[in-house]
Amino acid sequence: MFNRMQSLQMQGVHCFQYKSFRAVIAIHNTFLGPALGGCRCLHYSNENLAFDDAMRLARGMSYKAALANVPHGGGKAVILLPKEDFDRNELFHWFGDCVELLKGQYITAMDAGTQVGDMDRIAERTDYVASASNIGDPAPYTAAGVFKGIEAALQFRLQQELLNSSVAVQGLGHVGLKLVEMLINAGAKVIAADPDTVKCQQANKLGADIVSTEQIVAQPVDVFSPCALGGAINADTLPLLNCTVIAGSANNQLASDDMGSALFEKGILYAPDYVINSGGLIYAASRYHHDEETLYLNKINSIGDTLIQLFEVADKEQQAVEKIADKTAQTILAGEPLIANKANARAASTTSEQEVHHAA
Repeated sequence: MFNRMQSLQMQGVHCFQYKSFRAVIAIHNTFLGPALGGCRCLHYSNENLAFDDAMRLARGMSYKAALANVPHGGGKAVILLPKEDFDRNELFHWFGDCVELLKGQYITAMDAGTQVGDMDRIAERTDYVASASNIGDPAPYTAAGVFKGIEAALQFRLQQELLNSSVAVQGLGHVGLKLVEMLINAGAKVIAADPDTVKCQQANKLGADIVSTEQIVAQPVDVFSPCALGGAINADTLPLLNCTVIAGSANNQLASDDMGSALFEKGILYAPDYVINSGGLIYAASRYHHDEETLYLNKINSIGDTLIQLFEVADKEQQAVEKIADKTAQTILAGEPLIANKANARAASTTSEQEVHHAA
């Protein structure tokens, strides 16, 4: 455990247990402020996978906050979903007590397997929650940021607009389905997949073509957009990719560190997940701090600008984009702001906040 913590440069990992309830809260870095990150509630085949998921996601949140110029560090919580029947209200009241024990070191929010109602139960036990019903669902803002990122990647690599471009969306959760709607409204051709047939029907009604979850990775499209759980780009899927750009909302899209270099060698432009999907974090953090709406809308609109800068540096240095993003985030966390400040300086002077407002 300590070796893995050291390799990911974790600040701390906290374990909690009560009855059949088990939870892990991982805190990666608090240099920029208290750790903020979602709470997952999922089945894990073993505890090591749960620990690793929490730690990798916490690191991603640190990097995400750094590049989005959000005054928070990175944290993540994982609740191991009990196999037997349980009282959901009791579970999330208990988890709220766990968060309260950390006295503000970690602020929780929604993630895979949790809902606004769960956040409300947590908020009955602690103030350190950033996506209860009084704050709202961050998913539309995540989708809006991914939309801006896809626009930027298409312009940079193919010099084309979304109109008549093709996008394959893997996963139709809150973010994926909203993204499908936005892409179709912009004139893109969308192909989508999800194991949930109801969600597929909803996407089809919006105008998307539906394929199986096994077929989605290999679709011949301009953009492949992973919007499900992590690890979409792995040794098995890499040879199947038939796209020019990868730009989606999922966390930890690269199953291993070598996947980014492999994409670079294949000539596929990768938009680092923790940059393109930062809209939800920006929204949740801003609402938690009662910031003006214009501030977080401008920051979300600037996600494309940040990506363009990363793409330009990666092209100049002939390196994989995520390596440039990692180095930039690490530099910011060491106290030397670079790309994030440039992008957000432009965002502060723009009046394009209505783009995100209407999209959300």
